[in-house]
Amino acid sequence: MDRVEEGLMALLLASMTLLTTLQVLLRYVFNTGIIWSLEATTYLFAWLVLVGLSYGVRSRSHIAVDLLVRRLAGRDRRVVALLATLVCLAYSVMMLSGAVLFVWGLYKMGHDARDIPVPKWLLTAMLPIGFGLLTLRFTELGIQIWRGSIRSLGMSELNAPELSNGERRDPEQAVMPDRNEK
Repeated sequence: MDRVEEGLMALLLASMTLLTTLQVLLRYVFNTGIIWSLEATTYLFAWLVLVGLSYGVRSRSHIAVDLLVRRLAGRDRRVVALLATLVCLAYSVMMLSGAVLFVWGLYKMGHDARDIPVPKWLLTAMLPIGFGLLTLRFTELGIQIWRGSIRSLGMSELNAPELSNGERRDPEQAVMPDRNEK
């Protein structure tokens, strides 16, 4: 599933780039264009963002504001990380629920997209798919924190330097020289 996620992001980004390049070429060189290119690029970008959200959680490459959390002791840090993950999971479940209702409503109305002759519900299906993936990734992250295999949401422990005996140390626990010392 990880490879599918990464491949889909690459395909979406390549499609957006090719479509935009083609549109610019057609418009400025041949004085014409593709009517549906802007709408298609917008939907492709939305798919890319929503799949990218789950990728960011899985790879732990998202921004984690954990300056205060990193100063907590091991058990306290784990509890706070678990609570933060549960809040994120609750948010993604709410968004997933709303996305399903939204897409279902579009399906019942039966409208096509503005410029693309495709049902609008099909193009906006990225919402429940994206938030479903995000829910899955937050669930995986919560399980990892619960089991103790990771201690925080950010990448700080992924970049922790190794000690000579092969153990990893937290860079925040390193002794920092006092600025006033000479």
